[in-house]
Amino acid sequence: MKRSKYTYIFDVDDTKVAFNGITCALAEIDEKFIRLYENIEEVTREDLNDEDKALLDDMLGGWFIVSDRVDELEHLKFRNLSGKYAQDHLSLIIAPTMACNFACPYCYENPKPGVLSRQVQDRLVEMVQENAERKRPVYVTWYGGEPLLAEEVVYDLSRRFIEVCEQNHVEYCAEMLTNGFLITDESIERFKECCISDVQITIDGSEAVHNRRRFLKETPSEGTFARILDNVKKIYHSGMTIDVRINLDKTNIADTKNLILYLKDLNMPEIGVVFGLVMAQTDVNQNIKDTCLTLAEYSEVTAELQEFLYLHGFNGSEDPFYPNVKKNYCGADSVNTFVVDPEGYLYKCWNEVGMIGDSIGNILGEGSESAMDMMARNVAYMTWSPFDNEGCRNCKVLPVCMGGCPYYPVKKGHKHCETWKFGFVETLKKSYKQRVETDVKA
Repeated sequence: MKRSKYTYIFDVDDTKVAFNGITCALAEIDEKFIRLYENIEEVTREDLNDEDKALLDDMLGGWFIVSDRVDELEHLKFRNLSGKYAQDHLSLIIAPTMACNFACPYCYENPKPGVLSRQVQDRLVEMVQENAERKRPVYVTWYGGEPLLAEEVVYDLSRRFIEVCEQNHVEYCAEMLTNGFLITDESIERFKECCISDVQITIDGSEAVHNRRRFLKETPSEGTFARILDNVKKIYHSGMTIDVRINLDKTNIADTKNLILYLKDLNMPEIGVVFGLVMAQTDVNQNIKDTCLTLAEYSEVTAELQEFLYLHGFNGSEDPFYPNVKKNYCGADSVNTFVVDPEGYLYKCWNEVGMIGDSIGNILGEGSESAMDMMARNVAYMTWSPFDNEGCRNCKVLPVCMGGCPYYPVKKGHKHCETWKFGFVETLKKSYKQRVETDVKA
């Protein structure tokens, strides 16, 4: 037996704690654990008493130690491939329009008019039918542009998707990313009818800061904060799940705690608050480069903000400090996930939506070509692997990162690590303390 290369052992006050990246197991440990762990290469099971055998089994179960036969890197590679090429569900990120009523200065998209044609809608229903007949659950994210500028398309397609899934007895669920300005009481009721159970709305700071960053295209001086906040409250009190997203750069980080305290005063403890990193991702928004945070800066800022959320009673996230077991990174390197634009072009990454030159094909196809046939042309994302990069192979955070965002190595030629890479042990310590405090309160 041997020590896992992905095991961390650290002190939290007077307690020793162990974490393993492959299983994301976290354990309080004692001197017996340390002694067994440090001498594991000389240990034979036959030499142990019953108590130590039980401890050994627990350590093996958490992968704090592994069998000599286990090649952990190969295990992670297998797990990565099983995630990338799993076809046990269909995930669609659908932009029913690329038009937007906002003119956010950091937006990376190219807005243009038009909505999903009936022909594209019909082909999407066929695609859902093909997968539902194979008993694959269907997950849809409504995206844009601003999806509520094409809300009738959203509602009509949702109804058709639900009908197909019910006929085939498979799960259907949906979420929406919206700027929140166009939501009405009727919208909320129709969301529920359409199985849109989760909504994410961006608010970028307290009123003055938000209004400078997220304003209407036609009337930029008209503030959007108050109306969006009112709609957030309506969604929250309707019983739906809602996340407030805060896109962070150098121009608004100093104000973010003000927004959090404002939200706290609204008494919505179960609301989710998530953070996004503003990046100069495409040719459209290169002018914002100087105001963007580095990954290390963003990691430091969000760690502080996550702790601030926890201290102020926000319960919308299970544990913002704790990593999850990760197979592959995202939909871009998943074989059965597609981003669809209003013209029917298919993409693997949200960053590329609307940029036809980056599409992997069109859902309407050419002749008898189907969406699955198009996938055969999607070589770059599906064959990209963190295991081809020496830095990733040697990185102790690999199991919870899996190489980071694939858009950057595939399209830009460089890595884009997950923020877990920065201050990982300190993050784990915060998670441990939170769990202990939660157990004490319980």
